[in-house]
Amino acid sequence: MYYKAVPMLLVDDVDEALAWYQEKLDAELQYTLPQVPPYEWVSILLDNVEIMLARKEAARGWYSDQVNTCEEPCNVAVYIFVGSVDTLHEQLKDSVAVVMKPKDQSYGLREFAIKDPFGFVLVFGGNIE
Repeated sequence: MYYKAVPMLLVDDVDEALAWYQEKLDAELQYTLPQVPPYEWVSILLDNVEIMLARKEAARGWYSDQVNTCEEPCNVAVYIFVGSVDTLHEQLKDSVAVVMKPKDQSYGLREFAIKDPFGFVLVFGGNIE
């Protein structure tokens, strides 16, 4: 029945968020709404991982005014499996806010976490090398 999950991160400015994800994480722009900026919604790819970015108020209009928005995201962390935790950390550590340095976890994964400028925590994990 279920086959894929794609997080939609609600932001105040989709164009600003898109620029950050492209610059810092080499995100590839996949789809947009509308077709030209300023965007209300975009789909980006981090290799094979899809993430959507949507303007907060647009999402409330599309779905329901029951869609909660707040100044800074809370109660969610986006977990992304990667090939090499340490390689990615080395690439990012000097240009992003690292909130957890690479660490071997008791459950057999190595992880590190960053916080994007919009308040979302992204955790990158993979097998212990």
